[in-house]
Amino acid sequence: MFTEQKLISYGKLLGLTVEELNHFMKRYKSYLLSKDDITKNVLINGLFILEEIITNKWLEEANKIKYRTKNLVILKYMNEITKLYEQGMGTVKISNHIYLNHKVRLSKSALDRFISSNNIKRY
Repeated sequence: MFTEQKLISYGKLLGLTVEELNHFMKRYKSYLLSKDDITKNVLINGLFILEEIITNKWLEEANKIKYRTKNLVILKYMNEITKLYEQGMGTVKISNHIYLNHKVRLSKSALDRFISSNNIKRY
């Protein structure tokens, strides 16, 4: 019914992967086939199915995040920061490393707060 390119573009619009979009379409198709006539309420219920899929996706992503922070830059490079800290680098060296590799400035105090609030230990 849809080409792969259309599925990718529709998935981007909805914030879903192609697999999640296919899952939504299968669920919605079976829901529509179970109804005798298609009314406004039946169509609106499709939005609730979509919202449930997106909520489940967000919950899975939230569970994947081990450490908490409000700093979006730290959130983006969290795995690299924790790996470098566990290897023995200090916050100044981590900040310089992130700047050299990603052209992003992180302050020493922001890294200190992130490390101390999440109890990251060196091995």
